[in-house]
Amino acid sequence: MRGRDREWRHVEGLLQRLRRGGGGTLLVDGEPGSGKSRLLAEAVAEASERGIGIVHGRVEELGELAPCSMLLEALDLRSEPGGDGPARFGPLVLERLRVGLERLATGPVLAALDDLQRADPATLRMLHTLHDLLANRPIGWLMSRSTAPIACRAVSLFDILEREGADRVTLAPLSPDAVAALTADTLGRSPDPVTRALAATAGGNPLLITELLAGLREEGLLGDAARARAPGRLRIVVRGWIDTLSAKPRSLVEMIAVLGRSLSLEHAASLLDTTPAALLPGTEEATAAGILIVTEHGLAFRHELVADIVAAGIPPSVRQTLLDQSGVLMSSERASPARLLTGPAATAIDAAIASGRLHEAEEMVRGRLAEHGSVYGSAELRCLLADTMYLTGRGDEAIHEAETVLAVPGLPGHVRERATLVQLYATTRLRDDGTARAHAQEVIDGKDRYGPAARSAALVALATAERHEGRLSGALALAESACRLAGAGSPKERRYEACLIAAGVLVDVHRLEEARAMLRQARKDMFGQGHLAWAADASALEARLELLAGRFDDAVTEARRALDLAGALNTPLSIAAACAVLAAVALRRGDLQGAAHHLGEQPGGAAEARLRHALLAAQVAEARDGPRSGMSLLADLPRPLLLTIEPAAGPWMARVALGTDDRAAAESVVAAAEALGGANHEFPALGAAAAHARGLLDGDCDALALAAGRTEDVWARASAEEDLGRVLAAAGQRVEAAESLGCALGAYDDIGSVRDAARIRRRLRGMGVRHRHWSYAERPVSGWDSLTETEHTVSLLAADGWTNPQIAEQMFISVHTVAFHLRQVFRKLSIRSRVELARLAAEQRRDGFDQPPGGRRA
Repeated sequence: MRGRDREWRHVEGLLQRLRRGGGGTLLVDGEPGSGKSRLLAEAVAEASERGIGIVHGRVEELGELAPCSMLLEALDLRSEPGGDGPARFGPLVLERLRVGLERLATGPVLAALDDLQRADPATLRMLHTLHDLLANRPIGWLMSRSTAPIACRAVSLFDILEREGADRVTLAPLSPDAVAALTADTLGRSPDPVTRALAATAGGNPLLITELLAGLREEGLLGDAARARAPGRLRIVVRGWIDTLSAKPRSLVEMIAVLGRSLSLEHAASLLDTTPAALLPGTEEATAAGILIVTEHGLAFRHELVADIVAAGIPPSVRQTLLDQSGVLMSSERASPARLLTGPAATAIDAAIASGRLHEAEEMVRGRLAEHGSVYGSAELRCLLADTMYLTGRGDEAIHEAETVLAVPGLPGHVRERATLVQLYATTRLRDDGTARAHAQEVIDGKDRYGPAARSAALVALATAERHEGRLSGALALAESACRLAGAGSPKERRYEACLIAAGVLVDVHRLEEARAMLRQARKDMFGQGHLAWAADASALEARLELLAGRFDDAVTEARRALDLAGALNTPLSIAAACAVLAAVALRRGDLQGAAHHLGEQPGGAAEARLRHALLAAQVAEARDGPRSGMSLLADLPRPLLLTIEPAAGPWMARVALGTDDRAAAESVVAAAEALGGANHEFPALGAAAAHARGLLDGDCDALALAAGRTEDVWARASAEEDLGRVLAAAGQRVEAAESLGCALGAYDDIGSVRDAARIRRRLRGMGVRHRHWSYAERPVSGWDSLTETEHTVSLLAADGWTNPQIAEQMFISVHTVAFHLRQVFRKLSIRSRVELARLAAEQRRDGFDQPPGGRRA
């Protein structure tokens, strides 16, 4: 009884009243397959366990052989010799039934009567009379009926009994959690993503789910995405539902199945050559049967699975005629019959996309596109194709496919929704020309035409636009609204995309714990749905979070995980973000060659990724060749966006500009940082970055101290302390300067920012202050593992062709110290030249050696 806790409480209440000597009535109704018979059977079993007498009857599918035969059989009362003729039927049969029930009712009795929608009027009248006559007896009446036939007397009986005080429960579709539990129960194990996705298309109907799974197991199709189809036993169930409909509702249902799963009432009436008003009785019958529902866009199938089975069961010639009549043929070539996208296949493609098997999904889509004849079916396939293109980094192709779909007139609602999602997410991430904002505003303005998923995507697009324009409060509010809206859907399949955007904004403003919580929610959602395609994005974002928190080793671990996931899932959009984190860590650890390697070529894709790449390239150039080299790469970078996504870039850019005596450029950077901080005063990180830049420009100790105390970015805090120490030293305040520089040195040492720590040690040595910076570690006497961290760095730089003076300048040590370390390296590696050193270093890199002893790069 998965997902039926509420209904079972009503049953439990009835049984408790019976045990106390009372009676009562519970009416159960619901659409076909919702579990009414199962609920009654469980109630009968529970009553028997408690010593309650049982009267259990069920009207067979073909109805009753004679009036009241179900009641007579349930009470084990044989027909009298000669039969109960019509003249004697009323009083004689009533008396026999009353006596039979009273004989049982010396103790509590549960009368469970199932499928009363099939009962004849005489039986229902007799049942109502018995209910009245035996009202004072300890009898619990538990009756069920299907909502499918709306024109049956059982409706009247249930309404009358409810007015007379009976309780009534309607079995609703199972929740996603209950569906997952039922699927696991049926299979005896946790389902794979394909099977879980197929079960989700049953719309929470227990019968459809169990018949689907049993049929897939019988036919050997469980987990087989390429061959997934509706099994034979499930087709029999659905056909039985459709056959109960009268002629006009059945035609309506079949037409909607062929033409795209959703249809406006006006369009349906036009195709059936009638009026919308004349369709209302048929619409009511199909909705009461649980087959159709009425949405804001018209008529649609309640269960996607049913739609697919109905469409597949329609002869090709009939299907072709409907397509011709609707005018939705893709071309004039009619040689092969048009085929629609069938649900299990569509679900298999969806599951492949969600689980990251994008190449497989694209092959499946292209294969089915080649055999399709209808615009609506092809449009749905092109939506799936656009998804795979977007996730594999082909943003322009994805946008083109989505826009092609949206240009088709009269699109079914679910196809338009999906195309809109791809268009919004792709333009949001890959274009910075205002296109995404315009599309998003259209969706928000026309909210009655779009579902929660599209509106959530529109809010994400607007949040991204606000973020890029430096309005972070608005961006965060919109992103959180998108999360809430996506979370209101059932199932919450794509809430994680909104969560990732919100987490990105929180990381920007250094609200790291909130960002971590949002990332946990995103991962919970995506893994709960079996959607792995965005897993690399989550790891790349967490790597950036760990970088800001000063946990370099954790940042590297998450960045490498992002790269591994992106490679395994063929989702390259997150590669640039992960490489940027690896480059930043390498730079701070003093490995300029490693930083340049991680940067590689200019990345495509998102503007944000390109901007971070350009900033890091400038920082590497400045570290290698001085501030003028870095300054030449900064000229064309859009400062508002850069300072929004990397607040610590402001002080660095100001320092580089001042290092080249370009005070006007420094003033421009400071003005931009202060404007951003002023517009987002509720985020201390932005104000701290602006104060840091201002302190550098004006030599303002108070501003630098303020910056050091307000940011959560550990490296940025150490940088502000270092700059404060420099300004204090220049002002002759040596004690205070040494204290600030010592604080910065401690922070750099704690996070492993070796290059920055070496720079401060050189400054402190110049002030006559020395700090012990070596540590003892057990090492072998020879080989790479015998090198200290400093020896390791010197060896790599020398292997890359750096001269001793260049190495000394880079590591903030003397030329004599470099020579000493090189002699130690040559001795431990048993070599005599830099040529041999370069060969050994190349071999080590090929073997994956990229960390010195102790885990930190020197």
